[in-house]
Amino acid sequence: MIVKVCGVRTAEVAEAAVEAGADLLGLVFVERSPRHVDDRAADAVREAVAGRADLVGVLVEPPAALCDHLARRHRLAAVQVHGAVDPRLVTEVAVPVVRALNVRSAAEAYADGWWPASLLLLDAAPEDAGALPGGTGRRLPQEWAAEVARHRPTILAGGLDPASVADAIAAVRPRGVDASSGLESAPGVKDPALVRAYVRTARAAFDLLHTHTAPAVARGQG
Repeated sequence: MIVKVCGVRTAEVAEAAVEAGADLLGLVFVERSPRHVDDRAADAVREAVAGRADLVGVLVEPPAALCDHLARRHRLAAVQVHGAVDPRLVTEVAVPVVRALNVRSAAEAYADGWWPASLLLLDAAPEDAGALPGGTGRRLPQEWAAEVARHRPTILAGGLDPASVADAIAAVRPRGVDASSGLESAPGVKDPALVRAYVRTARAAFDLLHTHTAPAVARGQG
């Protein structure tokens, strides 16, 4: 199954995540975000990863041309898109698209439509109407997150950290998990020790969950 660390900005954090067993590392290409990376920082992360994990570009309402440019420039395996995005983007971009939804209820996840051939990243909605989507640090109710995960391939996000991720995996049974703010000592500053603990705990929880169920998904696949 998929273990993702989002908002990676340094080689040190990238190394910690990969060494612990992360499948995906998120690079945030949104200037308003405290987790934003420029080309130099993204290059440093890519060089540290050295092909041992896949990189995902995180964007808000991007045009297809920008997705493709960043995918080529930074060798992205996928793009993760937030906000109001036309489902046709899936067919217009050269790499897989992960559809990220910040929702206040399970009904919102269904009302947004069922994108073809896309993983859903399910996250909580921000408290403030004008806030940037993604990375809210707010947890989703496990009961309806599990309902969504039963019906489509879902990466669970929202307030996950080393202390909460195992219970979330057991309750929701998602395809993957994603954490960002729960691994930080300050906004945008990842703590390598928290990153390692989260990845190892998530990996162990998925191993336990799938001892009596279906085999794990190959790294980075939807």
